[in-house]
Amino acid sequence: MKNLFIGIDFSKEKIDATIIIASGLEELSARVSETFCSTTAGYNKLLSWVKKNSNGIEQDSWLFCGEHTGDYSMPLSNYLYGKGYDIWLENAKSIKDASGLRRLKTDRADSMMIAEYAMRNYDRAELYVSLSESLYQLRELFLFRQMLVRQKHGFQVRRAEKNLTLEKCPAKTKMSQIEKHMVNECDKQIAKIEKAIKDIIISDEELKHTYELITTVPGIGLQNAICLLVFTNNFKRFDFNPRKIACYYGIAPFGRESGTSVHSAPHVHYMANKLLKAILTQAALASIQFCPTFGAYYNRLLKKGKKKQVALNNVKNKLIHTITAMVRNDQKFDLNHININKSIA
Repeated sequence: MKNLFIGIDFSKEKIDATIIIASGLEELSARVSETFCSTTAGYNKLLSWVKKNSNGIEQDSWLFCGEHTGDYSMPLSNYLYGKGYDIWLENAKSIKDASGLRRLKTDRADSMMIAEYAMRNYDRAELYVSLSESLYQLRELFLFRQMLVRQKHGFQVRRAEKNLTLEKCPAKTKMSQIEKHMVNECDKQIAKIEKAIKDIIISDEELKHTYELITTVPGIGLQNAICLLVFTNNFKRFDFNPRKIACYYGIAPFGRESGTSVHSAPHVHYMANKLLKAILTQAALASIQFCPTFGAYYNRLLKKGKKKQVALNNVKNKLIHTITAMVRNDQKFDLNHININKSIA
C-alpha cells in the first residue's frame, strides 16, 4: 500500500514536485511543494527533500507520478528507476480528464494535481520500467532517422517551390545543386542509420525474435516494427493489452455519453502521438493493398457505409490486436487465425 505520493511536473530545465501523505483518501499532513533543477544534482536534492518530508514513511510506500512527456520525463524516470523507486508515468489526458476544470494553471499547481491523481488512483498504477540498452539505442536511432526524413522532405519541397517561382539565374542553379546534394546526403545517412538499427536487432536475441514475428504481418516493415518494439518496451509496457497499445497510438475510439442530452459517436482523440499514428497509417494502407484478408475487411466496412477514415482506423486496430496476439502466443502471422469479422469502431 502506498502512503506517500510525489507529483512531478516535468519541464526542460526544472521539475516541480508536491508531496501528499495520505491513508486512503484522507490526507494526514499539509501538502508541501518545491522546485528543483533538471540535473543529477537536482534529482539528488529532490530525494533528500522527499526523505526530509516523509514523516518516517518507508521507501516501499512511496509513489512518484508524472505525465509521460517523452524526452523531458525520461532522465528523472531513469534516475529513480535506477535507485529502486516506484514511478508511474501516466497519460496526460487521463490526468486532465480526472482533474476536471481548474482555474489555476502553474507548474506547481500541476504537480499538486498529479500528486492528488496518484493518491486517488494508485491501485491501478503501471510502474515505469527503464528500456534495455538495445531498446534505448533503437529509440535514439529511430527518432534521429525521422528527423533526417523531415529534413530531406524540407529540402525537396523548397527545391520544387524554387523551380516554380524563380527565373533561371546562377543563384537559383547553385541553390538547386546544394539542395540536391543535401537530399543525397540525407539518403546516405538514413541508409547508415537503418543498417545500425538492423545490427542492434540482430545482436539482441529477444528483440530479434519479436522483430521476426511481427514483420511476418503484411504492411509491417522496419519502421513500424521499431515503433512497436521501442514504444511498448518489447510489449512489456502494456502487459500485452492491445486496447492499451491502441490508446497509446491514438487509434482507440471513445464516445461520450451523459444522461439523455450528451451523446457523441466513438471517435479517436486529438491528443495522440502523431508520428506513431502516421507510421501505423502507412502500415494499414500497405496491408489493405497486399493482404487480401485485410483488403476484404476494409472494403466490407466501406460497403456498410463506414467513412474511409473510420474503416482505415478499424484496420489499424485490427493490426494492433493481431500483432499483440502473435507476440503473446509466440506465433507468426497466419490468416487462418485472424478474427477479421469483428468491427472495432
